[in-house]
Amino acid sequence: MKHLAGVPIGQDVVLVDLSKIEERLRRRLIALGFYEGCPVAVRRRAIFGGPLTIEQREHRQTIAIRRSDARRIEVFSA
Repeated sequence: MKHLAGVPIGQDVVLVDLSKIEERLRRRLIALGFYEGCPVAVRRRAIFGGPLTIEQREHRQTIAIRRSDARRIEVFSA
């Protein structure tokens, strides 16, 4: 399975597994519309291992997430 941190910029993927991240972060992502089964795309990568900016494709919601957390989120190429 692929993780979110390894997705190229602009490629559409579907979130598959959010169970490996902290519960607080998982609840926050779900509240913002980032749930298992939703399409997302990586928009930007900060330099020096900084956060990723990801966009939820259905509602055009954009957030930044730590790269270490993005490595724990499994995705499927759409």
